[in-house]
Amino acid sequence: MTFAAFETIAKPHRDISRGLFTADTYAARLGQVAKNQGPSEYKNAQQFFEKTYLTDGLKKLLSGVEGRLKGRERRHQDRIIQLQTPFGGGKTHTLIALYHKAKAWDATPIVLVGSEMDTTDTFWGHIEMQLTGSLDALNTAIAPGSNTIAELFENNPKPVMILMDEVLNYLSRAAGVSVESSTLADQTIAFMLSLTEAVASSPNVAFIVTLQESEVAPLASRFPLFNDLLGRMRRTITPVDDNEIAGIIRSRLFSKDDFNVSAAKKIAREFANYARKQGILPADTQESTYREQFVESYPFQPEVIDVLYKRWGSFPEFQRTRGVLRLLSRVVHRACGKNRPYITLADFDLGDTDIREEFLEHIDPQYRSVIASDITGQNAGAKAADTALGDTYRNLALGRRTATTIFLYSFTGGIERGAKLNEIKRSTALMGQPAAIIDTAKNQLTEHLFYLRTENGTSYFDTQPNLRRIVQTRMENIADETVKRRAHVQLQKSFTSTPNANLKTYISPTDGTDIPETDALKLVVLAKRDDTFCQNLIEHRGETPRIYRNTLFFILPSPGETQQLNAAVKKIIAYEEIKKDSSLNLSTSQRKEIDEELKQSTNALDDAVRQDYRTVLIPTKDGFREEDLGLPATGMNVACADIVYELLRVKGEILTSIGPQNISLRYMRDKATVAISQLFQSSLRTPGETRVLADAWENGMRRGVQEGVFGIGETAADTLIPHHFKEAPQEIRPDTDAVLICPNLIQETVTPEHILQNHLKENETLSTSHPFQYNPQSTNEPRPLLSAWKAAIREGVRNGTFGLGDKISNQIVPRAFRQESPPITLDANEVLIQASLCTGLIVDPPPDQNEKDSRPLLPPEPPPADEKTTIGIRFTLPQGKVSNVAQHLNQLQSKFQHMQLELRTSNGEISQSDYEAFREDLQALGIEIEEV
Repeated sequence: MTFAAFETIAKPHRDISRGLFTADTYAARLGQVAKNQGPSEYKNAQQFFEKTYLTDGLKKLLSGVEGRLKGRERRHQDRIIQLQTPFGGGKTHTLIALYHKAKAWDATPIVLVGSEMDTTDTFWGHIEMQLTGSLDALNTAIAPGSNTIAELFENNPKPVMILMDEVLNYLSRAAGVSVESSTLADQTIAFMLSLTEAVASSPNVAFIVTLQESEVAPLASRFPLFNDLLGRMRRTITPVDDNEIAGIIRSRLFSKDDFNVSAAKKIAREFANYARKQGILPADTQESTYREQFVESYPFQPEVIDVLYKRWGSFPEFQRTRGVLRLLSRVVHRACGKNRPYITLADFDLGDTDIREEFLEHIDPQYRSVIASDITGQNAGAKAADTALGDTYRNLALGRRTATTIFLYSFTGGIERGAKLNEIKRSTALMGQPAAIIDTAKNQLTEHLFYLRTENGTSYFDTQPNLRRIVQTRMENIADETVKRRAHVQLQKSFTSTPNANLKTYISPTDGTDIPETDALKLVVLAKRDDTFCQNLIEHRGETPRIYRNTLFFILPSPGETQQLNAAVKKIIAYEEIKKDSSLNLSTSQRKEIDEELKQSTNALDDAVRQDYRTVLIPTKDGFREEDLGLPATGMNVACADIVYELLRVKGEILTSIGPQNISLRYMRDKATVAISQLFQSSLRTPGETRVLADAWENGMRRGVQEGVFGIGETAADTLIPHHFKEAPQEIRPDTDAVLICPNLIQETVTPEHILQNHLKENETLSTSHPFQYNPQSTNEPRPLLSAWKAAIREGVRNGTFGLGDKISNQIVPRAFRQESPPITLDANEVLIQASLCTGLIVDPPPDQNEKDSRPLLPPEPPPADEKTTIGIRFTLPQGKVSNVAQHLNQLQSKFQHMQLELRTSNGEISQSDYEAFREDLQALGIEIEEV
């Protein structure tokens, strides 16, 4: 069943619903009202009575004082009245009501507030000033007699109402002021005695003095003469009865005209029925009785008024310092908008500073840390209890609500303390949910809270810790060196790398000799950041320079301390010590908790290491760059080094694959050749370079050769010999002398005729290695593939296009002509020979050249299938990848005359001025812009 929110049934005053009230909103001060100062709801008579609940006692008091001032001698018209008020008694509120009524009755109100008076002032002097407007006859520190005072009353044309408040405050200070052989305090009490005589003998004068119950005994003991004064105050009035508190509160906080009684009765009826069915009605209380109490206290559950009035109200200063109205105003404001049909103790938000501090003023200040630790803090046990209740109940915050209820029941100025389970359920359970879930919530609190105690079925908060706090105390006394040793052991467990690990780990090295000189990638675990030390490890291995400088990464705690690991280590050691301590009187459940914590210690320590060691230092050309691993998932079963490796891979610091185009673009731009061994080694030797794994190089190079992005060959002296192009080489090794060759330096096909026309045409002989002669400073002529060159030579020798021989001592010695050639060595002295010089070896005449030329021409070969003449793609540019894409755009622009780009952005913002600057920069480059 759905219920309306309480604020739609009992509408809070505007200042409450909007949170506009301040610390002074309910700080009623008679002296301010007399000066027409302070909040309008006090100084304005109409507003004041609109928000005032007229109790029976207040009605009788006003009636009696009015009769006295107007000369009617009836009951309740005592000339001298003492107001005694307990918690919520409305002492000042009653005086303000009398003050406004005095004006309405055309009487002269005399206001004497002891706390606002200096000891240079006197009560009698104030009376003369307020009656006559000047201080003449009573300008003395000696108290006047009753006749002098009565004469003042007689000379005043209007009835007189004297309102006196905070007497004890004034007397306590006046006791230190000497007046001849007495004190100002003695003179003041003598004056009050004379004042009672003057009032008693003067018609149309009323004297009302207020005393809190807690002030009567101190006044009587410190000022014995005051007993006589108390005897003369013939009538003592308490203007508020216990059963009127709820009405006062509702009048002060909620609009009288907007209270929906029928809706309140409906909710009270439904909850009373729910409480009966769940078995949580108060003991010896009928459902109908509880329902009536609920309607009277609505929108507050009866327990709210009961706990504040009977328990917290027993603290002498509870009402006087801030006031229950200010407290409940804050509670109402915080509860508005949360769709609550009524307000319970569980709805008191102890996370609100004003609400929390109101309670803390009256109890041990240590409870401030108790509240933070167990109820409101970021890691409070109540929040852990909410999580433990599962997804079904998590959003109901039953752990926090239960803990809040218990806390408010935990204190009293008397002997009553704590809450029974039914009391907790009544203030915490929500209609529509089984009250039994509060049992579970309470059990979870027992497991997670430090300061919650339960004895004889009564639960309460205490400053003395339970087992969890004992553990904390043990943790605080564990030596740092013990923690350090245990933490180092855990680091070795968490960071130990397997033989096949992607990163080899080294924990807390003392210098570079602790880290081997290999091309394997390494992760160095450090206790804190020290850039100088890290740089030394990169550059040196002891006294010798390090070669593989780009293989080291570093991981260290974030933000610089192993807080989680140290805490976890301390906690495990503490539990171990407690388990061994036979002097502790631990319960069965506590021993079970210790065993469970120790059982989970391995996982807890692993998680702690991952939470602390999150900062990874990556060497760059100019120093180091930080990367944060982020908070790990609890129970993550992944080695720490593997987590770092994955981060480095994702960030592009380690490449597990590299495409042929990237190899060409990154490493072969403006280069005819590049040594394969240099590529394998350079990324591991130069800090800041992207580290490419050996398998990635091999696969990328093989693909590149096969796809024709580049070729592979060898260089020797001044020769460049392409070996493979558009075919995959069998093996590419890091230690090879081979080189990658740009495609424009590779001639894929060679014919004997090509050799004859382009090499032997004007030469009698030609070294077989001549086409491979290479001078990168002077020529970019293509070199034939070795296999094609040898095949052409063999065919030319066999067909008689030229011969093959050797140059020995400047003599040409033919070896083969018109026959299968011997192995071709490409030796410097191996030469091709003009056919005319090989006549001694001619077996058959060479074919007629004209006959060859008469062969029909073949159609030109079509362009390669993978060659594109246009490109049209659309893509979204990932964050931070502009520079990576720019290099590809440069490459495309070198191949195409026309390139058009369209830029669209979203999910961000740029100022108009910055956008105009961007457009101007493009136009300055000669780029035409079209808005789209």
